[in-house]
Amino acid sequence: MAEAQIAAFPERSSGAELDRSPEVTAITNWIVQQGLLRVPFAPLLEGFCERMVAIGVPLSRGYVSARTLHPTVRGTGCSWRAGEGTQDELYIHEAVGSEEFLRSPFQHMLRTGRTRMRLRLADMASVDFPVVERLRREGGTDYLAHIVEFGVDGREEKTGALASWTTKDPRGFSSRDLALLDHMMPRLALAFSARLGFEITVNLLDTYVGPEAGRRILAGEIRRGMLQVISAVIFYADLRGFTSVADNHGREALVATLNDYFDCVVPVVGAHGGQVLKFLGDGLLATFPLEDHYAAAACERAMDAAAEALRCVRELNAKRAADGHPVMDLDIVLHLGDLFYGNVGSADRLDFTVIGPAVNEAARIEFLCKELGRNLLVSQAFAAAAERSRTHLISLGRHRLRGVREEAELFTLA
Repeated sequence: MAEAQIAAFPERSSGAELDRSPEVTAITNWIVQQGLLRVPFAPLLEGFCERMVAIGVPLSRGYVSARTLHPTVRGTGCSWRAGEGTQDELYIHEAVGSEEFLRSPFQHMLRTGRTRMRLRLADMASVDFPVVERLRREGGTDYLAHIVEFGVDGREEKTGALASWTTKDPRGFSSRDLALLDHMMPRLALAFSARLGFEITVNLLDTYVGPEAGRRILAGEIRRGMLQVISAVIFYADLRGFTSVADNHGREALVATLNDYFDCVVPVVGAHGGQVLKFLGDGLLATFPLEDHYAAAACERAMDAAAEALRCVRELNAKRAADGHPVMDLDIVLHLGDLFYGNVGSADRLDFTVIGPAVNEAARIEFLCKELGRNLLVSQAFAAAAERSRTHLISLGRHRLRGVREEAELFTLA
């Protein structure tokens, strides 16, 4: 990017003058209110752009984004176009190395330490930034970009709000327009920061404890001993042969292997209405809550999830074996019962989980998968409730479970 194309800072009105303006004060107060309400990016950006247009700033497009914390999404943002409204945008981690991303105006600003950049598009035959060149060809005459850094404990960090403003007005942005956008940007960024902090909290809770537990935690269910009795299908899964694989492979290969197998289970459970509550080393515990106390529907969703997960693992094992990699079997237990769902732990370190005899029984049943030579075992309680699958189940007889007084009849798919 030629430095000659980047305009110097224009002369600006003082902040005191703008703060005394009733129309500016009204927009500032509105931004503060939206920030306190933690309004999502899209309505916040749309409302801001429309209010700026109403006081004479000829915006044709507004854009804002910020980096977030999410296992697959690097950043989140949205764009607004006059007469078209807003469009949400997500940026996955793999996209940050793309040519367009590396040639974006924001990357140029970050590399050169700039926090503000103006491009007078009407005076340029072309622009080296692909995204801005498209705006120019669409009729854009002026472009202004801002970076506002966020911080922690009074210190700036490498996160913040990225924003850009475009006009199609033949005269471009006036000095008044630029002064207004410069003046409003820190206030707008603060409102975006409030929303972003909330979204990061939700993302992290969803990732580490699951959406349902995260929702309950954010709703205030955080006291130790605060438990709720729920009826649910228990989906207990474990990888057979993990110890041997762990003993013979390095850390990175072991983690990659676990991730491959969990990718066969976790998305499937979620797609069928279940929630993964926790990973148990080489296994996991998930539940399918009963809806309106009707067990058959939850049982069928869990059975479909189990069958799909086992099919995925068979396909994965075939591919891994062909590539010369170690393989493992997946064992799944389906059980039905009442659970205590809530906070368990010490005074200052809690786990939002499920406990109760039904969870223990599911774990005991899993021990029998290898002994019985089956990858799927179903309890008697589950078999009795699974109306659609009942005709496809066969009994494996009664078996004693460690720590359980009475023998339990177990089933599997025919």
